Amino acid sequence: MDRYPGHPALIFENRRWTYAEWFARIRRFAQALSDIGVRASDRVAFYVSTSENSVTTYFACQLLGAVAVPLNYRLAAGEAAYVIQDSGARVLIYGRNLTRNALKIQAQIRSVHDFIGCAYDEANIPRGHHHFETLAEETHEREEIYPSLDGSHISALVYTSGTTGKPKGVVHTHGNDLSIAMNCVMEYGLNHRDNALHIAPLYHVGGMQAYFIPHMMVGGTNVVLGRYEVEKTLATIETDRITTLFAVPTQLQEMLFHPGFKEFDLSSLRLLTTGGSAISTAVMERVLAELCPRVFNGYGMTEASLALLLHPDDALAKLGSCGKPTLITECRVIRDDPSREVAPGEQVASGEIGQLIVRGPQAMSGYWNKPFETQKKLKAGWVYTGDLFSKDSDGFYYFHGRADDMIVSGGENIHPREVEEVLYRCPGVREAAVIGLPDDRWGATVTAVVVRSDPDLSAEAIDAYCRTSDDLASYKRPKRYEFVDELPTNPSGKVLKRELLGAFEVVCQRML
Repeated sequence: MDRYPGHPALIFENRRWTYAEWFARIRRFAQALSDIGVRASDRVAFYVSTSENSVTTYFACQLLGAVAVPLNYRLAAGEAAYVIQDSGARVLIYGRNLTRNALKIQAQIRSVHDFIGCAYDEANIPRGHHHFETLAEETHEREEIYPSLDGSHISALVYTSGTTGKPKGVVHTHGNDLSIAMNCVMEYGLNHRDNALHIAPLYHVGGMQAYFIPHMMVGGTNVVLGRYEVEKTLATIETDRITTLFAVPTQLQEMLFHPGFKEFDLSSLRLLTTGGSAISTAVMERVLAELCPRVFNGYGMTEASLALLLHPDDALAKLGSCGKPTLITECRVIRDDPSREVAPGEQVASGEIGQLIVRGPQAMSGYWNKPFETQKKLKAGWVYTGDLFSKDSDGFYYFHGRADDMIVSGGENIHPREVEEVLYRCPGVREAAVIGLPDDRWGATVTAVVVRSDPDLSAEAIDAYCRTSDDLASYKRPKRYEFVDELPTNPSGKVLKRELLGAFEVVCQRML
């Protein structure tokens, strides 16, 4: 804030703030929160789309020592209420289109003392609620309200996406936030001349701690899109001369396949960061040739942020790899044995598949109010990810899926990621996910769910390709193919396989 006060800090919709202007707005909003009783360690939930409101709230909480609780704005009222109640938030800030949900939450939860709406017009704010814009612009600072904090103080509760059960609040400290941000600044080589475009959700570690905060730390300009749209993204890259972009592989493909892609000037892009799902060689080659020659592919999770990173020099040579541990991270692949507790020292041999464990200053301190789950996830300072990886002789790590996704067919263990890697290389396949559907004879049938780039691609053609692959044993080959228009994903780009399983298990039952 102090190094570049006149430099553009934030652009959202038709509004622009310099660092001096935005910091003044943050201080006013922090004062407003203090006026309604928010103190250090109080939780402040915000149920807001990707916007200026969300980032201003986050940093106002940091000034006060309050704990930010960002919510996925796509959650239904009941789902949001669960997170708010679990966190013990005393204030809820809600987005323009979420007033009805906020009123439902108000009727369910009595622990929230104050509601703040982000509607354009104060007249649209329900009786008894505060208006965000009025608080942020008309509040006057009257006293020194900022406590002295150290790195161990909690900065945020970032809730998991709940793909394996109810969402859990991951405890992030100020020390975690600083470590994550500095890690990304160094790995990506960010500076104050960078213009970052934000299409990733800011309620996730990937969008906020690992992308927004690093650019703010170096004095860069943050351009925030309220809603991701392919054409709007391409147009913004051109008009705002965007230099850095974080996008999941699905979004990169949507840009490349947009009919007007060639009409946009994207030459300002100097680096892309991606992750969350697989990307084919053909698509990566197009990304490098037509979108940006420098692509970083990373692996991370809410509990440990960015842990592995594949640098641009290895983008094609090691395609399919998540790279090597980042500068502040230590990683190991240990034996995966659900029947017992595996110690951090039980590492597997090169090329062998096991569970990835992660250690570093960015790792969470635990789950909010969940000591049993914390004990399972954190052991001797290591985060047990539950993700299956192997490491090659050059030290590059490869993701093989979640341990929970393992398919057992005819007594054989099949890692879906191995099959997906082959499918992604098949001409005409745009995206693919592999699941195991119930089978009376084999226990599970390896099933490929495919999004086609070639509408004429048939199951027979894909199967013929798989039969010729030297990387896929016959028992791992899909025995069933299903074609869909798109795969269900969470906002981080991870395929929601539980949804696929649920959908196709219902279809199977109907066929019986």
